[in-house]
Amino acid sequence: MNTKPCQSGRARRSDTFPDLERRARGATAHGVTTASVTGLVLKGVKVLQPALSPAAVHLLALLCEHVYGDDRWKRGKLLVKPGNARLAVMLGVTERAVRRLLTLLEDNHWIIRRYNAANRRAHQAGIDLAPVAARLHDLREAVTFAEEELRETRRRAEELVVEGTDGWTDASSQGDRSFRLESLTGNPKFKKTSVQGEGRDRDLLLLMVTASPRLQESLRGEDLNALLYGDPPPQALNQVARAVSYLAQEMGLPRGIWGEGLARHGFPALAAAVVSAERQGVTRRAGYLRSMLARGNLGETVGHSLRVLAGGRGA
Repeated sequence: MNTKPCQSGRARRSDTFPDLERRARGATAHGVTTASVTGLVLKGVKVLQPALSPAAVHLLALLCEHVYGDDRWKRGKLLVKPGNARLAVMLGVTERAVRRLLTLLEDNHWIIRRYNAANRRAHQAGIDLAPVAARLHDLREAVTFAEEELRETRRRAEELVVEGTDGWTDASSQGDRSFRLESLTGNPKFKKTSVQGEGRDRDLLLLMVTASPRLQESLRGEDLNALLYGDPPPQALNQVARAVSYLAQEMGLPRGIWGEGLARHGFPALAAAVVSAERQGVTRRAGYLRSMLARGNLGETVGHSLRVLAGGRGA
């Protein structure tokens, strides 16, 4: 993004700053409280702008909490004046990091940094939250959308039913707005080495179950034995699908990443990647899975990871 040189009384601004000022000018918010706005920020900003860092969202919420007096939202008196040092302590980061995050928030049209003639946020200057007031309608819609998505995901997970007769499919996942784990049926012999196509998918299932205590706990004794040592019945495969569905929800895996993985790699490889991320204790799981999906050989990559986690079994 292009920036303009810093002049007396001004910070370095993005090339969209004039539009930001125009949209935020005179913005007010009626019938809201500081607490409700903070909640909307925490729940809705990442829905509107997924690429915005969690630290930036946290900082924006902290700034909103500095609006002391709910009537200030109605009156449009939304200039807050916390110093960078105070914000750094509250966030647990450096002042330099705070400055970067403030620039990021302004570039994404959430705040306006107001400076005096000495280029300081002091006295009559500060951080203007009028852009937040101007975007409250968008935030409400984003939160409503996210809540509906979550309800739909839970409903579909509860109603997951075994259908079909030929292996793992994802044919009907296109256009679905939630996790849809298609039917897992058929029970050919598992192979002990990973091969292309069907044999590789069977091998991934064996590795997933062997490496994951979560999957093992979700299976009845006879189904677990059949998966590990014999011919898996349809109900055993369906139990695996349910377990992976719940695991993906717990991990907060975005619908877009799930759909992309199904379309590009199919359910077996995607499910194996989810199990691998959970077992390895990956913290930023969505980012990890997004990077994994960029690989052309996802099945082979996660298969290797699962073999290590399973102590070499299935290799």
